[in-house]
Amino acid sequence: MNTFALRTAITSAAIAAFLALGSGVATAAPAFHGDPNTPGTQLHVHNDHPMDNNSYQCGAIGVGGAGVGSNPPGGSGQLNGVFFGSGPVQGGCIGNDGSVHFPSGRAE
Repeated sequence: MNTFALRTAITSAAIAAFLALGSGVATAAPAFHGDPNTPGTQLHVHNDHPMDNNSYQCGAIGVGGAGVGSNPPGGSGQLNGVFFGSGPVQGGCIGNDGSVHFPSGRAE
């Protein structure tokens, strides 16, 4: 086994161990959800973890429309845009701590 193959194998093993250890750790992230009790199609972003005190700037696009918005630290906020009907959405959010997330949800 040459030096390059050996280094590649060791690096791969280290990365696999790191990912396995980190897979059980709960992380704070935003989540998208609709509001079926409010007239019109809505999409909100909220913090998915009770200890998450970050605010998030988000954008979302889905089969029913698109929107952008934010939430206050530890709270919930509406994504403003045009949603023509309920359906799945995918988005991207940047936290005030610099974290990047790609939540999915459903506009209702």
